[in-house]
Amino acid sequence: MSGNGNSSFSRSPRRAPVSGDPGHAFSDALTVSLRYISYRPRTVQETRLRLSKDFSEKIVEDTLTYLLNCGFLDDAAFALQWRNSRERRRPKGRRAIAMELRRLGVEQELIDSTLEDLDEAASARRAAEKRAARMVAQGCAEDLFRRKMGDFLSRRGFNYGTVRATVAELWTELNQA
Repeated sequence: MSGNGNSSFSRSPRRAPVSGDPGHAFSDALTVSLRYISYRPRTVQETRLRLSKDFSEKIVEDTLTYLLNCGFLDDAAFALQWRNSRERRRPKGRRAIAMELRRLGVEQELIDSTLEDLDEAASARRAAEKRAARMVAQGCAEDLFRRKMGDFLSRRGFNYGTVRATVAELWTELNQA
């Protein structure tokens, strides 16, 4: 394939053309929004912001209503999926996850209900285990270990009590071996 950009696989422009016909505008907005949510789940607010770049407020609201009615947008499911993803892949504390969800446009009441049964101690342990084992294996002194691991977990949004307990538990456990 040549690099001249004339292939049939070229990407379409990022912005959909906006015609004067309301039916076409809705169709265009729906196409843009479906493409936008196909990459990863999105919140209603994220989708609203994306659509508002190219479409009128009425078209945006009509499109969001359609997506909500069809089940393509669901902030409750999004929040739960975000939390589960964080717990599995890159554990963070309740405070950090709540801040991320707020930034993405999830309502506070929904955030609170999504995070109410989050096991912060288990998440903190998962976040710290590899790093802690590596530090102890390299002969890290206890005071440096406590400071570095404490800072690491604090940056991940874990509260002071959880950080302190996790660091103490890991230090004791890794030095008994």
